[in-house]
Amino acid sequence: MRMQNIIIMSVLLAVSMLQAKPAAADNTSVFAQRLTGEQARHACKSGDVMCAKKALRIVKKRYPNLRHSTTYLKRGAGGQREYVVKMMSHDGRMVEVRVDARTGRVLGSRGY
Repeated sequence: MRMQNIIIMSVLLAVSMLQAKPAAADNTSVFAQRLTGEQARHACKSGDVMCAKKALRIVKKRYPNLRHSTTYLKRGAGGQREYVVKMMSHDGRMVEVRVDARTGRVLGSRGY
């Protein structure tokens, strides 16, 4: 009976794995939304968006006690472009700030 349960569980696991869709194929995944460095530079040079340095200055002005960790450009809701600036507090907490890449308006922040 134990061997039969193991076989049934193995078959169910195999079938569920076949039904699963890889995250990379999902257009809503974080990596599908991110622009490459080349795409971000092109958007900045063409004037479509502000440069990452300016977005970082906006965030540092609003959150002066946080240290910069990383910044990237992504497609937000409705196709708008936004910078995601990740900062770290002195106690090690991460804070993620979203900035509209055209206007520089802070769209929101969250800590974790």
